[in-house]
Amino acid sequence: MNSEKINDLMDILEQETEIYEELLKLSKGKTDIIAKGKITELDAITKKEHVLVLKMGKLEVFREKIVNDLSLGLRRNPDDLTISELIQYLDKKQAQRFAECKTKLLNTINEIKTLNELNSKLIHNSLDFINFSMNVLSSVPEESNNYGNTGHANEGKKKTYFDVKL
Repeated sequence: MNSEKINDLMDILEQETEIYEELLKLSKGKTDIIAKGKITELDAITKKEHVLVLKMGKLEVFREKIVNDLSLGLRRNPDDLTISELIQYLDKKQAQRFAECKTKLLNTINEIKTLNELNSKLIHNSLDFINFSMNVLSSVPEESNNYGNTGHANEGKKKTYFDVKL
């Protein structure tokens, strides 16, 4: 097995893990920001995430090339080659390093997934509240403040807070 390719793959996986850990920190920050409704701060975090995702994309290109090279040597389909399978071909030290990285990477990804689901629910709840508020404001009639000849309020057209013409 090509030791240089294995080390390159390990380096890339470790770099990807670091990026995922940064994304995790940003996701944790997003939860608080979403809950407080700080839109400009949310936008700033989203831009930081975008930069990290672009870095991840570049690393993925390199990772896929290395996996393709390794799979040729193993006479395997690159799409079917997993870290768990690759570990079987490595010496004990490399196998341990790969296993630790795999565990750390999967745990971080799962944590991000959980936080993203929570953030999604928070955003959805905020939108539901906004829609509810808009519906309440647009459906509450406002009494006319015009008086007729008799001195009583006119029963004319009732207005809503939002008169929308479509």
